[in-house]
Parts: sequence; C-alpha cells; structure tokens
Amino acid sequence: MLIDVNQKPTVSPSKYELTLAEFPLFILSKKAGQAIECITYTDIIYGKDNLPVNRTWKVYPDAKHGFGTESTFQALFDLFQIWKDQKFESQFINFGSVFNLIKQRGLTSDSNQNYNMIVRDLRCLVGMVIEAKNAFWDNEKQAYVDVTFHLFESLYLFKEKSTGQASLPFATIKASDILYGSVQKNSLLITDFDGAFFHSLSPIEQRIALYLSKMFRSQTVHKKELLKFAEIIPIYAKKTFHLKETVKLATQGLIKKGFKLLESVSFVKGIDGKTDMIIFRRKGKPYFKTAKEDNGNPNKKEEAEISYLVQEILDLCGDEQSINFYKKVARLFDRQDIYRALSEVKEIRDTGHIKKTKGAIFTSKIKEYARDRGIDL
Repeated sequence: MLIDVNQKPTVSPSKYELTLAEFPLFILSKKAGQAIECITYTDIIYGKDNLPVNRTWKVYPDAKHGFGTESTFQALFDLFQIWKDQKFESQFINFGSVFNLIKQRGLTSDSNQNYNMIVRDLRCLVGMVIEAKNAFWDNEKQAYVDVTFHLFESLYLFKEKSTGQASLPFATIKASDILYGSVQKNSLLITDFDGAFFHSLSPIEQRIALYLSKMFRSQTVHKKELLKFAEIIPIYAKKTFHLKETVKLATQGLIKKGFKLLESVSFVKGIDGKTDMIIFRRKGKPYFKTAKEDNGNPNKKEEAEISYLVQEILDLCGDEQSINFYKKVARLFDRQDIYRALSEVKEIRDTGHIKKTKGAIFTSKIKEYARDRGIDL
C-alpha cells in the first residue's frame, strides 16, 4: 500500500457537553472572581406559540477553593476528551494520575505548582454547584428543564506511599448522574478541532470556539447583544470599548490560528439605535445532522416529534397537499422557529390583512428563516 507522505493526519474531533458550551462556567479573569458571589446569565427565548420563556443559569463556587479558573476550564475539556476515548462507557473517567493531565496540557510535569493547580481544578469541578432554570437541555425530552446539580460527585487520587502521587493509573473522577445522563442522551457537541488546537488558543478564544461550534451547527449568521455575549463567555470590562477590543482580539486570534468555522465578526447597533450587537458569520454552510456517534447510530429528530410539528402546522395552515414540505420543515428547523412562524401567521390572520393563504404565508416566513440560517429547502 502506497502512503502519501504529504497527506495531513486526520483531526480527531473533540467532544463537549452542549449546554456547557453555551453557558458560562468559570472566571477567566483573576480580578473578577473576587467581586462576585455567583456567575449569572439570564436571557429570554421563545417557545410554543411564540411565548417568552425566561432562562437563568447560576454557578456557585466550591466552598474552599472558590471559582474555577481558566485552568479549570481546560481541565474539564481534557477530561471530556479522555472520557470520549473511553467511549463514555461509565460515570467514572479514569485519567490515570494528575501527571497525565499535566502532560496532556503540555505543562512541565516536575513542577509542584502545576501539580497543585490541577488538583485544585479537580476539586473545584467536584465542589461547584449549578442552578439552571429552563437552561439545561434534555435531549431525550427535547425540552429545557429546571435542575440544580454538580458536574462531578467524587474524586479519587490514589497514592503508593504515605506521601507522593501514585504512578499507577488509578486516579478517577466520577461524573454526576445529571452530567452522565446528558452524555448518554447524546447531548454532545462534536467539534472540528482536536485537543492540540484547543490548547493553542487563549482561554477566551477557547470559550468562543466552543460557543460558536454550537451556534454554527444550525446558523450561518449568529447575532447577539454584545453585553449578553460578554456574560456568556464571561468577559468583564468596565466600558463597551474595552469589551469590543477584547472580543476583536480573541476572534482575530481564532481566525489567524485556523478556526475553520469563523468567517468574520462585526459590530452594529440594534433596531433601537442604541444597543450594541455582535454578528458572527460562519464560513461555509452549517450542518444540521449530528455526526454519527461511535456506535454508528445517527442522532436524528424523533419521528414522533416530526409528526407532532407537522400536525401543528396543518391545524393552522391546512393545505394537505403541502404535507411533504411541512415534514421537511419539521425535520430541519428547531421547534422554536416553527412556532415563531406560526405565531406570525396568526398575527397576520387576526389583523385581517391576509392577501395569501395561511399556508402561503407560513411558507414565505419559513423560506425567509432558511435564507438567514443557510438551510437548503
């Protein structure tokens, strides 16, 4: 067999929990951690019948070790990659030893400072508490749920002697029932980059890369209020100017270092002419089908949900002849987008300004959404 020496090695994609990619977990600034009691993010999404739903995400620090830092964030990412290699078969992630985690990050293994830092990171991961209201996604139920939980339940660092870390590969950390349940339900983000690329990035670049990897799964353009985006990372800055500069530097760094998904970033004013918005544009088309998991089963939207959404569309729009188109819409679009389109149809109907059929208006709205998201109908 001939081997092409110029062929680049295949990148092993990283895996990470979907909700954890979207919401803040750690303090990436040493000064900020001294001034807050918990990391908080709130926003509003629109659910069934286009009704507003308040989401809240709060992260409380470990009682002894405080908030997780940029190092803790990197430790969590590395644990997920080890867990991925173990095919997520157990709640226990067998990482071998603290020295294995130090080596995985490319740090000096004979440094007591690095050793103590990793141990603190692991203890922070066990001790931190998350309160999520309509913010934690349950892939099985296809719904947001309210839950208070730990990421990990226990940490085991075995020793050979009364002093010193064991060289035997016995060290483990046990994922909580909530975190392991999420992983089992395929609530996983699959990136197009590996651990080496991740560790080549700054902490803020790392957070943005994971966040955009999630958003760009179904969008070609992602638009967000700048202050809300800062809360998501989180980035703490006294003035909007400093915030913009921090984001500019991070996104320019991502593009320069070869983050494949990001085409460009720009800042605009919102409809009110005052609110600062940030716009991320995806390079290439988004992917709507999750890559196959190791067992070869694609993560598809349940047929029962598709049938339910099709019936919702038919109940309002009628037009049985368009049922195949409605099925395609139900398969490709998020429930939130479908309910938003139906709500707009109802609004036009109730104002008495219908010049087309309700089915035609719905189709027009959906095609508009498709253009915005790069969906091929």
